[in-house]
Order: sequence, then structure tokens, then C-alpha cells
Amino acid sequence: MSIEAITWALERAEIPSPTPPGMPSAPALTVVLLGLANHASRHGADAYPSVRKLAGYARISERQVQRCLKALAALGLISKGDQERIAATIPREDRRPVLYNLSMKRGDMSSPRIPERGDKTKRHGVTGTTEQGDTPVTRTVLEPTNEPAALPHPANRTRDATREQQPSPIDRLATACRRAGLSARFDTLTPAKYTLVEESISTHGVDSLVRAALERHRPWDPARSAAAWIPIWQSLQPPRPKLRPRCGRCDEYGWLPDDELGRAVRCPCRQVTSHKMPASSQETMLLAA
Repeated sequence: MSIEAITWALERAEIPSPTPPGMPSAPALTVVLLGLANHASRHGADAYPSVRKLAGYARISERQVQRCLKALAALGLISKGDQERIAATIPREDRRPVLYNLSMKRGDMSSPRIPERGDKTKRHGVTGTTEQGDTPVTRTVLEPTNEPAALPHPANRTRDATREQQPSPIDRLATACRRAGLSARFDTLTPAKYTLVEESISTHGVDSLVRAALERHRPWDPARSAAAWIPIWQSLQPPRPKLRPRCGRCDEYGWLPDDELGRAVRCPCRQVTSHKMPASSQETMLLAA
């Protein structure tokens, strides 16, 4: 939710009223644009609510929402963005909504300063005196000096650069959750639950954990702490191990020539060992609960 995007949709989006023939009404266009602004960033980017969600906002049919989106694009108020940004959160391409960017300009987020009545400024050298009514206010401007600024210690600079370049797995998961619209906090995790989340990341990966959290996400009652997702992540099936490279003796399906008795022979390079869960999985799930 972005206050800047909603303010732009309410005050600065130029929606004609009445609309031209064949175009949805101005109130319907406004509510659909507000629905997109509700899911956009403060710069008006990366809004991808579903058509069903927008239809619920505007109390109109999904077909009418599609007409409104087409009309808003024709008016130059929205445009399609980079659709690959939602591929990490929604793996199935047939279920991905269209990502839109609002046509917000740089000056649309800043409010102009209203000059006060009787504001008179006199500047002499580096000191400016501002007179507002009967109360004088003095502002002092610091001039730059020729002395070099103190540089940080080389060891601290290297450590800080390494820390910025290599975020922790928890930080990468928290960033991916925020991009997917999940607002649960990770700074409230206890050390034991922190360890469980790190183990889930190393087993399943960040994308799988984000998809599992999105499946249980309830917009009307979102999770406040990431600890609520730990039992869900612990119950995920372990990923299937990758197959070894083909040896070159078997066919493309992993079968060798039949043996002397005419039985099919499976090539050892295509055999996959079963992935067993550790014996302490029940203890970790109880700890997460």
C-alpha cells in the first residue's frame, strides 16, 4: 500500500468525465486505478493484483475490470511492466496476473512549498536573516573546509563491504517476502526458530518458502511474525535430488540393452536415491510450534 500512489490516483490522474462512448464510466475507472495504486510501490511500480481482486474492489464484473484496464492504458495512466518480476512468487505462468506500472512522474510525489505571508529574507555573506512578522530568525551556513575527512579503518571498511555484498539467508528470505507482499517480521525470531528457518532455506530454497507462505497468506489476517510459517516450511517435502550426468552408455530415458534373459536394465546413472527426512523432524516441528 502506497499513500503516494493513492494520492496520485485521487488528485492527479486525468480521467475524463464523462468518458467517451464505448469506455467504462469515470467512477469505475477511478476505483480500478485506486485498486492498482493500493498494490503499487511509492513510485507507482510493480502493481499486480488479480482481476478478481480488482473486481471485488470496484463491485463490478471481471470482464468490466478488463475493459477498465484497457481504457486506463489507452488514457496513458498505466502501462505493462516487467512480467519476470512475479515469476519467482507465482511459478505457474497461466495463473500470473499482469504487472502494471502507474504513469507517475517525478514531481507527482512531492508537494510544493506554500510561501508564508510576509516571508522576507536578507542574506549577507554566509549568514542569512529571515524576518517573519516580528520574530527574527538567524540561520548560519557552514562553509566547507579544506581539511580531509577522517577515513574509516581499512579492516572495518573491508568487513562492511563484505557484509553488504553477502546478505544472510534470513535477509534474502525477508527481502523476497516483502517483494511478494508479505509483511511478517523476522526480527522477532528466537535463536532456536532462527536456526529452523536457516535449515529450511538450505533444504528448500528461498523461492519455495515464499510460495508456501503465499499459499497460506490471508490478506484480511496476515501473519505478523515469520514464526507462524515455520510449521508450514517444516512440513514441505524435501526437493528431489538432481540426477547425475549421463554416462553415455544408456539411452535418453536411462535404459541399457536388455540382459540375456530379456529383462530391462536400468542404468545406475539414472537411479535416484530416496530423500529421507531426519529422525528429529518431529522435534523441530514441535519446537517451531
